[in-house]
Amino acid sequence: MELDTPYVHLCMKDNILVGTYKKDLHIDLAVAKQIVRTRLSFTGGRKVPSLILSGGVVSIDKPAREYFSSDEGIQGLSACAIIVHTEFSNFLGNFFLSVTKTKIPVKQFADVSRAEKWLQKFIV
Repeated sequence: MELDTPYVHLCMKDNILVGTYKKDLHIDLAVAKQIVRTRLSFTGGRKVPSLILSGGVVSIDKPAREYFSSDEGIQGLSACAIIVHTEFSNFLGNFFLSVTKTKIPVKQFADVSRAEKWLQKFIV
């Protein structure tokens, strides 16, 4: 099960939703809302843990960050692991986590296999 959109590529792997953001992506509120709508449609609204490969993200504005952490933005997610491969994505993730309070477990990883192992405990 896979879906490719202008903003993110989605696929299910071992009951984990894997979202790979597109290269040079700037996320504003409209894009964030489209990503969440697409994710909910793709998963059929069921609650799943998510692995985010954020390497393509160039920026996320404040309204988009707030939306992603809102009740609507986290709908259908049980936990989220963010993979960081660059200094910028590490900074972006740390910034997001420090300024935005989340109602689900969110953790950054440099290693995909460690993130997948962590997410396994959130499969419902």
